[in-house]
Formats: sequence, C-alpha cells, structure tokens
Amino acid sequence: MINFGRIIDGILPRKKFVLDEYALRNAGINILIQDERWERLFSSVKKPAAIVKAEGAIHAFLDEKTRLNMEKNMIAAEKQVKLNRIVELTDKAVNENDEAARTEIDACEARVREINERDPQIEQRDEELDNEIKAANLAMLEDAALFLYRYMKKSQARVSELSTQISNMRETLKERISEREELDASVNETYQFLHGLFGAKQIESLDDHYT
Repeated sequence: MINFGRIIDGILPRKKFVLDEYALRNAGINILIQDERWERLFSSVKKPAAIVKAEGAIHAFLDEKTRLNMEKNMIAAEKQVKLNRIVELTDKAVNENDEAARTEIDACEARVREINERDPQIEQRDEELDNEIKAANLAMLEDAALFLYRYMKKSQARVSELSTQISNMRETLKERISEREELDASVNETYQFLHGLFGAKQIESLDDHYT
C-alpha cells in the first residue's frame, strides 16, 4: 500500500491516506508531464515547489534516455562500419601480409570491443532510468493527489459559501424590490391625496421647498 502522507513544500498538513498500490500501478498512468491534462489541473492554482522540482527531475531522466538512445544508435552504426572494414582488410592482412591493414584491423577490433562493453551499460542505464522515471512519476502523483484534493475541497467549500451568499442576495433583492414597490405606491397615493387637498399650485410650492 502507498501512504499519501507527504508534506508538500510545507503546504499540506501531515495526514494518512492509503491507496491500493496494485490499483495505482495498474491504472494506466502515463508520464504526467507528457499528459496534456496535467497542466490543465494547475490552470487555476500555482504548482507547489515540490511538484515543480519533481517535474524537473523527470525531464532530466527523459533527456538522459534520449541521449542514451542516440548513443546506442550511433555506436551500433559505427560497429557495423568497423566490422565491414575488418572484412575488407582481412585479405590484405593475411594474404598480402600488409602491416598497415593489420594495424587498422587491430584498431577496429579494439573499437568493436569497446562498443560491445558499452552497449550493455547503455541497456542497464536505460532500464534504471525507466524505473527512476516510474518512481518519480508515482511520487509526484502522490504529492499532486494530496495538494489537488485539498485544493478541490477548499474550492468546494468556497463554491458552497458563494452559493449561500448568492441565495441570500437573491432574497435580499426580492425584499428590496418589494420594499421599493410598497414605498413607490405609498408615495403616489400620498401625492395624489395632498394634491387633491391643496391643489397643484400649493403642491408645486411644497415641491420647490423640499427639493
């Protein structure tokens, strides 16, 4: 079982959250930094320093894998060139006793031996990098799960708070509209009553006085 109990750059409180390791490792998780959904998860929240650092480590591993693959292809091609050259020079070295040919053959054979030694080293390092990438990817996923889940819960709480505020505002707005309509009706009724009592000229005088 994997324990999601990390502290992310001092942001998250220590707490236990256990996820089934088999389910996690068999969930078809891609390398996160190569998944377009990964960046969208952080579109509205800044990545913690721990996740940024983990991304950098994974990028470095991937870059090394690329360099190893290029080297593997280059030395494979070079090895074939050296082997072909050995075949070309063998007749001169053996049948014509050509010293220069023998010297070049020795150099080619030495280089082939070097390549033969280097090739399994590349294969081993490439396998190590695969394991390191997988481990770093899962560790980063652990950090992201805690951080994003906490952010999601905080956002949900804020959504609930805003919903309550909006609902209250609607009720307040209804009350204000009702109050306005009542006051407006009272004003009109009062104006008509006073106008009927005192006439237009006196009402105009009152309007001027209280304006």
